[in-house]
Amino acid sequence: MFVFILGREFRLSLAEIYSLFPGAVFEFANEQIALITNVSEMEVCARFAHMGGIIKIIKILDEVKDVPDFMTAAKEYLSQVDRTNKVPFAVAGYGEKFDNFATGLRIKKFLKPCEDKSFRLVNKEPKNINSAVYKQEHLAESHTELNYVKVGKISYMGTTIAYQDVDAYAARDMDKTRDMGVGMLPPKLAQTMINLAGIRSENQTAIYDPFCWLGTVLIEAAHMGYDTVYGSDLSSAMVTAANKSMGEFAQKNDIDLDGLIFEADAAKIAATIPEHMNMKTTSIVSEGYLWDVLGTKTVTPDKITEQCRKLARIYDGMFRELRTIGFRGTIILCFPFWDNRGKDIFFDDIIAIIDRYGFKRKELLGENIPFRTTPHGSLLYRRPGQTVGREIYKLQLLPKEQLGLKL
Repeated sequence: MFVFILGREFRLSLAEIYSLFPGAVFEFANEQIALITNVSEMEVCARFAHMGGIIKIIKILDEVKDVPDFMTAAKEYLSQVDRTNKVPFAVAGYGEKFDNFATGLRIKKFLKPCEDKSFRLVNKEPKNINSAVYKQEHLAESHTELNYVKVGKISYMGTTIAYQDVDAYAARDMDKTRDMGVGMLPPKLAQTMINLAGIRSENQTAIYDPFCWLGTVLIEAAHMGYDTVYGSDLSSAMVTAANKSMGEFAQKNDIDLDGLIFEADAAKIAATIPEHMNMKTTSIVSEGYLWDVLGTKTVTPDKITEQCRKLARIYDGMFRELRTIGFRGTIILCFPFWDNRGKDIFFDDIIAIIDRYGFKRKELLGENIPFRTTPHGSLLYRRPGQTVGREIYKLQLLPKEQLGLKL
């Protein structure tokens, strides 16, 4: 049994778990945690390193009655840690508020009789530590961050087995060419979107981003083990920047990459897509085109309407071309939505375009997850304070027998 600590956009986090662990059973889920069974520790640890929407994972060790019982279980666990000298440990809590620092001090007091080791409490405040402290204190070496998790009327004690490495994300992000004067897709969101396409396998061997910008999706895909990545952009400057960033990433990490980054108009994709790209085992994962970035002072209904009109022309062409070439891989694509003085306005034209060309909107959240997508079947991502957000769809071309003859 494992507890996944979810990111800020928790629905995306749940969708990522659902995609990567198709056999998992969601015993419980709320806006902060998901309690999962029917998965192995091996597969959890193997996939966590490339999960952008999960903050950390806890392995449940025992059921406890309450916080005092948790302290007793924590004492017994720490006293058996196979390590001499000083052992650092931390206390975290989910589902019930308590003073981490005071609780940790009581546990430490209980541990004084241990002869072969001493203990140092990492918590300095009455709250959970963050990933930076977890990494700095080397708590992963002895699995000594102990977690009290309350789910309904049942409480558990567990140990952290994995924590998101925010430094690694920041390093890859900063290594990219960044002087283009444009916004960039957050690397963690790029990873989540790649994972929404499914597990890398013989049925999913390559990633293609037709709006590659500076190459964030391609770099994250390569980092996740994809050795074939394709990217294209209408801007020659973006293509140059993406090629430069990918080359530097491959050299720094000593990996060989196949694929191509090329200049192309996404609305005329059939004429430029590489002949050797497999139309069944390649997935399209892209931020798409968000058009002009509108701020709180510049956004108006008229400007949004104009942007939607321009976007519709691009995507009508793109989906028509994808149907023409018979692209049957999974598509994970973002479309913009806007906060206009507290009211969200969506790019609704895309629904008619998707349907017109025979693409199906696929489920992102399973039936046993107690949260739903938008009425259109999408999930939303928006940073606090931003006017423009991303609406994320999972799409696939219908089987031939279900497609109409008329385009």
